Amino acid sequence: MATVVKESDTITVTPLHPAIGAEISGVDLSRPLDPVTVEAIRDAWHDNAVLLFRDQENFTGEDQLRFAGYFGEVAERHKPKPGASAPTHGADWVNLMPISDKKDENGKAIGGLGHGEMWFHSDKCYHQAPHRASFLYGIDIPTEGGHTLYSSMYAAYDNLPQEWKERFKDTMVMQAYDYGCDERLNLDIDLNNIFHYRQPMFLKNPGSGRIGLYVSRLNTLRIEGLDRDESEEILHKMFEIMEDPSVIYEHVWRPNDLLMWDNLACHHARTTWPDEQTRELRRCTTKGFPLY
Repeated sequence: MATVVKESDTITVTPLHPAIGAEISGVDLSRPLDPVTVEAIRDAWHDNAVLLFRDQENFTGEDQLRFAGYFGEVAERHKPKPGASAPTHGADWVNLMPISDKKDENGKAIGGLGHGEMWFHSDKCYHQAPHRASFLYGIDIPTEGGHTLYSSMYAAYDNLPQEWKERFKDTMVMQAYDYGCDERLNLDIDLNNIFHYRQPMFLKNPGSGRIGLYVSRLNTLRIEGLDRDESEEILHKMFEIMEDPSVIYEHVWRPNDLLMWDNLACHHARTTWPDEQTRELRRCTTKGFPLY
């Protein structure tokens, strides 16, 4: 793949996949960045949706929050799901979420999202203002598995039949999520008991200006204006398009990797890893805005 050097000469941008993702080199994220470098990274983020920064040693939680803050206001822990007085999943945290299947000496989870596979989804798409950017730092990585997959919303949209692009141009979908559920929701679930919000099926990204397909197997319940059977038939065909390997970059983690991505430009998923191994990463996100 070709290497593209930005005119600022502050970073090097190397594509990771024809459809999505680039590696950024020439920058130490443990130090404050100058405005020119931040803008070069922002441009690369808009162009590629997912950015990888390798070998970010001595990268503390404070460093991660500072870096995330260049791209928006850092989000704090979300509110409890409907009917709950407090979050019912994962460990205690405010704005830096441990992503881990490890437990402390008392058997309490030190992090959230546990062990195993996760289907494609987009962070907080089921809220009025989905989180915009996500930042994930690798700390303890299993020897196999635990990869993160990124699907390009843009490439998925480009691969839709033209008929659908015209038919569903202004269509809304219901996005929902029930914490603890790692597969497609029951279509008869009571939405009053889980997070949910209607969002555009096709989303124009404010950074790139490109249009993406904003549906995923884990979160999208139905297409508004269609009966249940037709909605399911079309959604499952769309899921297959956005899960096609041609639009997916699979990231094999190494310790000290930092990945940042645009939740309005890509979906992400996770592969499983051996039961006898553990995994630990550290995540933060930035706040978004209503999409309509």
